[in-house]
Amino acid sequence: MNHLSCPVCGKPLTQLYKLRFNVYRCNSCELLHSDAEFEHSFESDLESTSRDIGLKKLRLANFNIIIKELQKLKASKTSKLDGLEIGSGNGWWLETCRANDMICTGIEPEHIYEQYHQQNGLKVIYGFYPEVSPKKEGGYDFIIFNDVFEHIPDINELVESLRNDLADDGLLIINLPMSTGIFYRLATFQHKLGFNSNLTRMWQFNFHSPHMNYFNEQNMKLLLGKHSFDCLSVLKLNTLDFTSIRERILADKGVNKAKAAIMTTSLTVLKPVILSSEPDIKVFFFRKK
Repeated sequence: MNHLSCPVCGKPLTQLYKLRFNVYRCNSCELLHSDAEFEHSFESDLESTSRDIGLKKLRLANFNIIIKELQKLKASKTSKLDGLEIGSGNGWWLETCRANDMICTGIEPEHIYEQYHQQNGLKVIYGFYPEVSPKKEGGYDFIIFNDVFEHIPDINELVESLRNDLADDGLLIINLPMSTGIFYRLATFQHKLGFNSNLTRMWQFNFHSPHMNYFNEQNMKLLLGKHSFDCLSVLKLNTLDFTSIRERILADKGVNKAKAAIMTTSLTVLKPVILSSEPDIKVFFFRKK
């Protein structure tokens, strides 16, 4: 794989640091890019039960923010909105769509939640997009990524496939972590002091699906603009549910209960600072030009 040029702007990449994998930086658009690889055995330090407990309330609150903006942007649509979610995981977005009288099909490479999908009547196709993409005549009203886009290796090829699968007035919705957020900046500072564990976790290098890229708002717009998408809106999403921090931390099997307790206390104390800082997660709404 060629790491010499930035996948967003084409300018040279320089090595920033090495953790389990190398991390590069574009000095022009400031994209952060890694040479990580997806682990197709799906084995990692991720503990799904604790992860779900720690994430569900947070995800549902963020999904409601996204739904309201989606409904506003597609207010002129008279029929049910029909969308596609890439990387459906546990199916919470699909359930949120159903509760809001929308149709949504999921694509998911893992089978860990297959029984849950079936029991709850969720339409999920198993495999990798775009190889298993279900085609819709006229294209989809929306395609959404919920904390998935940052895991995709070939983002330019991906965005072209998305253009082909969207309706002419279709929306591309991308919800993802930001390199400008307080947690990423704090982890980078800790790395400079010689403590790498938090930065490794931010990149999810100890999980089977690591981050391939870390974006900021400007280079995200630059990437999609290059593929003829207009950015309609950008919203801040919540980073933490402070009632379930411990469970989210314990989703990493490499963190013991004592360390999780210390981290939970620290984050709780820092709550006012976290809430007033640059958001760690944003959601972007793009429309084809």
